[in-house]
Amino acid sequence: MSRPPYFLILASLRLTRLGIHIFVALILASVYPSLKSSTQRLLMRWWSQGLFNVLNVRHLTHGQPSQVSGVACLFVANHISWLDIFAVNIATPACFVAKSEVSQWPVLGWLVQRSGTLFVRRAVRSDAVRVNTLVSSLLQQGRAIALFPQGTSTTPEQAVHFHAPLLQSAIAANAMVQPVAIFYHDEQGARHDAAAFVGDTTFVQSLWKIVCTPTLRVSVSYLPPMDATGQDRRALAASAQQAVNVRLAQHCQR
Repeated sequence: MSRPPYFLILASLRLTRLGIHIFVALILASVYPSLKSSTQRLLMRWWSQGLFNVLNVRHLTHGQPSQVSGVACLFVANHISWLDIFAVNIATPACFVAKSEVSQWPVLGWLVQRSGTLFVRRAVRSDAVRVNTLVSSLLQQGRAIALFPQGTSTTPEQAVHFHAPLLQSAIAANAMVQPVAIFYHDEQGARHDAAAFVGDTTFVQSLWKIVCTPTLRVSVSYLPPMDATGQDRRALAASAQQAVNVRLAQHCQR
């Protein structure tokens, strides 16, 4: 069924604004790596919030991010959409660990490379050791790191399963691990699938659904942090995924 004309006008306006916002990002990316870390965090938060404003996605934060208190922290979140990175960056600008395929995306791939994203080659099992060493070093420097231990995106009604290998970095750095639950919904709190980037959905299809959605909300819940010191990575991953699953179930029951 075709969409009403006003939907097409709305989508066109959002796409135009998005193009301008991405153009600004391309300019900033040329100097971003040379800026102080504090300036980088400010720009990351500003651009991420601007992206949500352009797409009319309202961002809601629940709980207290550990990084606010200056404690080295690895954020581990469930993964639903390409918007997830920016949803986390609004509250806690972080260095993300992403699959290497993201670096091949047109334009966005170059942008995330310039923002300091660390890429892991999932097909090379030993690459987790290299990434763990880098992440552990950054955590010891007090940097905020975020990753999606699922390895792939899922919808909220699917149980989250966190893979353990990359959590070893937090154990080596004696850092905190904070589970983060991301949930997209409408104004009444009911689950909304417009942002879902799962299965065979392409980036273009996902973007089109988002720009055609009148209003969208995302709740980012920072759950109680866990001290990784001396922990077993599998037990740590299991505890984090349980906390996220409980929170997502609470959302889905509304």
